[in-house]
Amino acid sequence: MWIAEVNSVKVVYGKNSLSYLNQLGLNEITIVVSRSLLNSQLLKSIENYVKIKKIVQGPSPHVPEEELNVLIRELSGESNVISLGGGSVIDAVKLAFSGYHIAIPTTFSGAEYTYNASFKNKDGSKVSRRVKNPDVIILDPKVLEYTPKSLLISTAVKALDHAVEAYYSVKASPFTDVLSTQGINMMLKCLENNLDDLEFCQIGSWISSYARKFAGMGLSHSFGHVFGPKFNIPHGITSCISLPEAIRFNKAEKLLSMYPNLDIRIENILNSLGINERLSKYAKFENILELLPKFVEAVNSSANPKKITLEDAKMFINNIY
Repeated sequence: MWIAEVNSVKVVYGKNSLSYLNQLGLNEITIVVSRSLLNSQLLKSIENYVKIKKIVQGPSPHVPEEELNVLIRELSGESNVISLGGGSVIDAVKLAFSGYHIAIPTTFSGAEYTYNASFKNKDGSKVSRRVKNPDVIILDPKVLEYTPKSLLISTAVKALDHAVEAYYSVKASPFTDVLSTQGINMMLKCLENNLDDLEFCQIGSWISSYARKFAGMGLSHSFGHVFGPKFNIPHGITSCISLPEAIRFNKAEKLLSMYPNLDIRIENILNSLGINERLSKYAKFENILELLPKFVEAVNSSANPKKITLEDAKMFINNIY
């Protein structure tokens, strides 16, 4: 177990990191947990380290607004809360609770590292808010053993997406480039031949998320933010659908000089792991076209290295459909 502290956020990582809960001296704590983990052995194992006051079921993916409002009421008056789950559960607690927050992520999506969190409003649109980071993030590889492999794979691609888009971002700097390249290298290794080394992949996701935190996001993330909530596409899957095509569209020399044919390399990874999905699985083409102006606006207000027109956007969608 190691501990790093950045901007008052303590990241506890490595084997047996869950035992850090013992050191916090918390008498009772409320835990918000992903639905799939409600009856898991993982939840029971956490009780070895801290007394659980109340267990609250976490929200659906993309945090629907009505479920967020329920969670706000559930956490009213609480002093200490653990979020145990993927990005939606962690984002929901960040939005609903401003007290002492311990995040225990069960995927590689990286929501625990950002000052922003989002929910889906009644129109199916993503709404982002500035929020407080968790006070403590616990990265224990043992936790990921309870996560379906398909979810680990898709969120590992999301982490790779963070690093790639940070590297070709217009806000990139020598500092973020170090994080981005290390994140790309680690997440490629994780996906190609090292997914069983969960600790390695967790650290790669952490580094990639910090690259994104300081350098911003681009085309691929804009796609996920606009179309993911509207059509209920899981966070990781949006990156699986959009990242190779975003690399082709941007043609960023900085990226391709270091990682030639990265788009094809990622597609080969997706094919070999059985998650090379298409947008057509989730939405009708005519419904997607209605969101093109919003997509263009999102891309052109992001840190993407290349501006996009409506015609570009339609071609992009056509290529991933």
